[in-house]
Amino acid sequence: MMIQVLAKTLLQKAVDQMVHDLYFVALEGKYSLYFRTATERRFERELDFEQGQALIAHMKFLSGMNLGESRRVQLGACTYVLDTGEQRLRLSTVGDFHGQESLVIRLLHHQQNQLHFWNSEIFNTFIGGRGLYLFSGPVGSGKTSLMYKFAREHFKNQQVICIEDPVELVETEFLQLQVNKVIGNDYDALIKLSLRHRPDLLIVGEIRDSQTAKAVLRASLTGYTVFSTVHARSISGVISRLKELGLTDWELQSSLQRVIYQRLIAGKGLLVYEKEKFEEWQPDEWNSQIDQLVADGFISAVTAAHEKIEFSEAD
Repeated sequence: MMIQVLAKTLLQKAVDQMVHDLYFVALEGKYSLYFRTATERRFERELDFEQGQALIAHMKFLSGMNLGESRRVQLGACTYVLDTGEQRLRLSTVGDFHGQESLVIRLLHHQQNQLHFWNSEIFNTFIGGRGLYLFSGPVGSGKTSLMYKFAREHFKNQQVICIEDPVELVETEFLQLQVNKVIGNDYDALIKLSLRHRPDLLIVGEIRDSQTAKAVLRASLTGYTVFSTVHARSISGVISRLKELGLTDWELQSSLQRVIYQRLIAGKGLLVYEKEKFEEWQPDEWNSQIDQLVADGFISAVTAAHEKIEFSEAD
């Protein structure tokens, strides 16, 4: 089977089954393919080593990644045309100590499907004044989709600039910039460049390090509205993470407008947000909403126990 046909077949099957991630893992002279859904990671099939290498090279080429580099971590993204339409993909590769490369493909389903929420009524009070708005939650919980939703609804016909690594969702109304460290376009450089364009809204894909955290902070303190994401397990956990990255209490108090926490539960987003007492936040409201989903028959008690936030996690 031609590699292009194999890739299309596997991706179409993953889309049809609402798979979140595909893992191509090099093991003992062959490749194992795993599918990850919302509830499990399962073995799908084996590929011979040459097939696996050729498929990874094919996907790297489509995503603009360096085909000659198989040891370092690489990130990329592309739009793949399937029978059901265009599918946005995010890719990550890394080589093991033998130089064997593995690949993870994230299917960005929210590009095609409108993200729905259990408690969308809180959207009416989310956007306040200028400053920093942080979106948190697990990987794949729809943080980027939610940022784009607010941007489309509250900044229509205004200058919106996005900086991502890589660009996940294509939005023709926004100016989208992609991090490229090879040519010196890291987050810090692109944020400085973006501010010269006087955006009404600046979206920074993720705060991963101290340099990006401080650049985002500077932008919000100089009168801009900034959206960004942080990986944390709760609202108060976001504050702890930012302090680890070197931001002070004064800086956070002066810049933060809202911190939102979100997860996908039973196919829909559930979220809470805080606008004042970030560090003192406790998960009572979140856990109460989980209990209500159980009472209404949408999720089981077992799922609820998994989705609730313990008070120790919120510290």
